[in-house]
Amino acid sequence: MRTLDSLILGTAADTLAQASTVLVCDDPTGDLERAALETGARVLLLDSDYNRCQAAADGVEVAGDTRLDEFLGGAGVDGPCVAVGEMPKSLGRVDYLAASIAAAGIAEATVVFGGNNKHLSRSMNETLAASFTDVAASRGRGKFRCLVASGPREVAFEPRRADGFVAFGGVFSGAKEDRGGAMLRQALPSELGRFLDLGCGNGSVSRGLEGAVSITVSITATDSDADAVLSARAIGLDATWDDAGSRFDDASFDTVALNPPFHDRAAVDATQVQHLLDAAARLLSPGGQLFMVHNSHLRYRGEVERRFSAVEQVARDTTFTVLRAVR
Repeated sequence: MRTLDSLILGTAADTLAQASTVLVCDDPTGDLERAALETGARVLLLDSDYNRCQAAADGVEVAGDTRLDEFLGGAGVDGPCVAVGEMPKSLGRVDYLAASIAAAGIAEATVVFGGNNKHLSRSMNETLAASFTDVAASRGRGKFRCLVASGPREVAFEPRRADGFVAFGGVFSGAKEDRGGAMLRQALPSELGRFLDLGCGNGSVSRGLEGAVSITVSITATDSDADAVLSARAIGLDATWDDAGSRFDDASFDTVALNPPFHDRAAVDATQVQHLLDAAARLLSPGGQLFMVHNSHLRYRGEVERRFSAVEQVARDTTFTVLRAVR
């Protein structure tokens, strides 16, 4: 077990011993979920990651792509409750979790989120304090520490809204247009056929696309992050929650747009694109086109060329590059 997970569980030990319900929030390793099950309490999983949720143990209730405030409001949580998780990197995600838990009306609710000291900030305390009356830092262990919140306030969660965008939790780019996504949308052809926004985020690529193309059979969006799916749906997109379009058959689309992630929390991880490129190649019909935007300093072209017969650069500036690849 990671030192961080051990610290979270140790900090929450007293409340875990008394809790009738454990809310497992962001849990990259699954160790928090396993420890919660060992307590014998009811376990609800609030993680936004599709694959982690699919791997949930039998008996764990999964929020999935349901709004967390609605899920918790309908779950009928009684008695003492504790929420444990790795501290989200996004303040939006911290607020979404905290406000949803507080809004559930659980009188005895405690939140224990842990993280690396260098990634914790005063603004995280302030965000938790908007939904809980008492917020304090735990004693540290090595380079890690927890923030502990208790005493839920009477609050209601509202996603952030601005400029036609809606942001749930930690969706990338929040409630604003993603510059790379906007550049990708501008590079798309006027005739898309069956179109998939793969890894749609907040919908920056697909928003308003119907009015910008002359022939569109269908526009579909998908993302493995539940926060992104809820954000995309909130602006009217048909968005599915799955792993890289896994719900769709081979050759289901004529055009795929891809604006891939390249961070794993604070670290750059350019390998994340490989799984999405494999998916794009599978999902495109013969002769279909992939349009992909990436940060210009990352060397993604070779990965695209390994999977597609023809690749060309169709747009570039100092920050972003858009590639077109033919299946």
